[in-house]
Amino acid sequence: MADALSRRFTNLTDSDTITIEQGSTKDLQQLARFHYAAGKPGPVARVLRAIDDGDTVGVLVASMPTLNGRWRAIAWPGEYDTADQRENARRLNRDVRVISRVIVDPRYRGRSLAVHLVRAYLDDPCTPRTEALAAMAHACPFFERAGMRRIDLPPSKADAKLLRALARHGLDPGDLLADVPDSMAAHLRAWASARKCKGRDISARAFAALTHPPVAHVHERSVS
Repeated sequence: MADALSRRFTNLTDSDTITIEQGSTKDLQQLARFHYAAGKPGPVARVLRAIDDGDTVGVLVASMPTLNGRWRAIAWPGEYDTADQRENARRLNRDVRVISRVIVDPRYRGRSLAVHLVRAYLDDPCTPRTEALAAMAHACPFFERAGMRRIDLPPSKADAKLLRALARHGLDPGDLLADVPDSMAAHLRAWASARKCKGRDISARAFAALTHPPVAHVHERSVS
């Protein structure tokens, strides 16, 4: 299978030396330090890697889907939000995989390698439907460039509640980066608890969440 992928996905970038082929979690481990998200992705279903002169310079990870996703009611209304939770889960696991990581070695950024990794996966997906959730979509729109459909999500309940609290105090998200008034401390703690956000710099994290909310991307393709 690795040889077939190598022949199929060779020369997708401007450099004739780069090949995209089947990879493994070892390739993810090599590049994980370059990804903005801490922790591991969900259960891995497939890994693709980009190789240049024997070195792994890019990696894509497809994982099992989460059971709850606010974007699905927009992307595929009525298909995964029925009253039968067990059937919803069965259909999701059958139909959907999630691109949970796309990582490119910093030396190779700016060469559209992320776009080519996503296209390579979408050309031969594990399932008919593919999802991706991007916290940095405003800065790196490579999912759209690869052919995925963008879905802008409304604020989560926690984010909407914090926005209302800011407005009541005559503040906007940018004020979270200054000296936050004591009157907002309880609201920030409630937001952090709802978002399961721990550690320091809660104000900065809240600012990022409110000004650059996650964007979902979806794609559908027949699988032979």
